[in-house]
Amino acid sequence: MRFVRKLGRLGPLAAFTALGPLVGATVLAASSETWFPPLEAAGAGAVPCVMFGTVLLAGLSLVPTHASSLVAGLLFGVTGGTLVAVAGVLGAALLGFFVVRRIVGERFLQQLAAHPRASAVHTDLLRRGAARAALFIALIRLSPVMPFAATNLLIAASGVRPWAFLAGSLVGLAPRIVAVVLAGAGLADLDLSQAADQRVVIVGGVATIAALAVIGALSRRALARAHPAPPLSGRP
Repeated sequence: MRFVRKLGRLGPLAAFTALGPLVGATVLAASSETWFPPLEAAGAGAVPCVMFGTVLLAGLSLVPTHASSLVAGLLFGVTGGTLVAVAGVLGAALLGFFVVRRIVGERFLQQLAAHPRASAVHTDLLRRGAARAALFIALIRLSPVMPFAATNLLIAASGVRPWAFLAGSLVGLAPRIVAVVLAGAGLADLDLSQAADQRVVIVGGVATIAALAVIGALSRRALARAHPAPPLSGRP
């Protein structure tokens, strides 16, 4: 909490980006019988609703992107759902990026000086070229344990160029989006009243989690190679 207070205006925003999507996911699940049937009945006409709803709600940290990707897979299948989800999530990333740019001050960058590893990340993002920044953002985005909204906040506050942010986000988020869309498309073809299909749902969920875990492990290894841990001081 002390670190959050030191961030100034960024502190409450950081807390909101962590809690907002969790609350939004709960509300979406509880109200699904109200909003999902009209979207399903609209067919292709639901595309702009899902896409722009994702941009607005996920971009403002009100819902998690996994929820919108799952819905896109359920409604539009693998190909259509992937296109809608990717467009919506990238739009949400850009919206969140520019909102943070408008709100955040210099205090966040001042705090980085007291955290060597964070300072090293910041150096990579700002001082070694936009292409390297895009690559580094992609590696961060690949990790499923990095929340979408919180990652938007941290990267935007670091002063990265918009095109590098967008390119890195596209490369890093695409595997996660596709994995969740595939899970949603699979659910759309199942009859959940059948025991066999219930088992398929369980297996599919485990497979999705495993895929995200593998993606995360690969990104962590790449980050570790990019930033090896500094040697401990005071030892011979």
